[in-house]
Amino acid sequence: MLSSPKIFRCKYPGCNSTYQRKEHLNRHMARHNQGERCSCPHCDSNLARRHRSFTPPHPELSSQETVQDERTTETLFNTDLVGLVPGTSRWIAQDYIDIYFREFHPIWPFLHRGTFDLSKEPCVLLQSMVMIGLWIQGDERSRNTAMAFHHKLLPAIEAQRSQWFVSQITPRSNSWPMATYQSILLQLIFAVFVAQNETKINLNFRFQLPDSKYELLTSLVETCRRLGLFYYPNMLMQHPSSAPLALIWLSVEEVKRFGLALYKLCGLCTGGKTSSTASPDNREDAILQDELLNIKDLEFCLPDSDNMWNASNDAVPDSIRNFASNQISRDNRDSESWISQKSGQLFDANVAFDWL
Repeated sequence: MLSSPKIFRCKYPGCNSTYQRKEHLNRHMARHNQGERCSCPHCDSNLARRHRSFTPPHPELSSQETVQDERTTETLFNTDLVGLVPGTSRWIAQDYIDIYFREFHPIWPFLHRGTFDLSKEPCVLLQSMVMIGLWIQGDERSRNTAMAFHHKLLPAIEAQRSQWFVSQITPRSNSWPMATYQSILLQLIFAVFVAQNETKINLNFRFQLPDSKYELLTSLVETCRRLGLFYYPNMLMQHPSSAPLALIWLSVEEVKRFGLALYKLCGLCTGGKTSSTASPDNREDAILQDELLNIKDLEFCLPDSDNMWNASNDAVPDSIRNFASNQISRDNRDSESWISQKSGQLFDANVAFDWL
């Protein structure tokens, strides 16, 4: 009669992970001891929710009151994906983060590199960035690993839908989980990368996403609309009036750039489902404008400065404080200068030409 295999259990508080081999348990325990980095340290299969206060990298960005950083009030992904990355060290993930900022960030600049800290960022965001870096690396093994990240993270995002999706009956939260939204956006951008190889584009040069991914895109847009995420006064309300000017500026710029990136992505995508009564192209374009982000949703001015956004870590506090306190930045209080105000000049219900 065969005896049951010996089970090795993790003794870390709150962790219920089990392994059949001692060396696997030792590797798992090492992650607990090294602290939170690229993957969540507590288990291999569940999702957890963590809240922590904003600890700015510079004292100039701190305030007397505790300011909650919406980027890190996040849904965290405990699936240990870093082991999928080619190489012997889990910290090789930094190499792919570097690729992300070097190659991807100049085209999609919605993360702030100056205050980015690999040891403190939410795991779902880090893993999504590593996924992008692996894909850009370009060799077959790296791209296969990127696909493995994508296929694991998408179901995890969907499983935690109740934590980030805002429906008509969802109580409104005072803080926005921006890193979760940024991570979803990265997954959707990656889906377009994949769609270029797997699907055809329609006559409007939009990539057709699979139904599940298109639904994720429309759900993200719907959530942002219901939160009023792209309404400038709501951006300011994310921080108390006593918060440092530099912190407020960074937060507003982050949301603006996220909004523009999401708008850009919406212009590249279409869904797979078509209504039997929606055969005219005009009808399809109208449906897309309702489901996806459009210019009238962007109730804010353009971002202020790429030079400021891409400033080095050491230059962040002084440069932002001087920039934001001077009259160089745009007057966001003037609603006439908001992007949304141009929609009436750019779109007409009687002109269905999808040109922008």
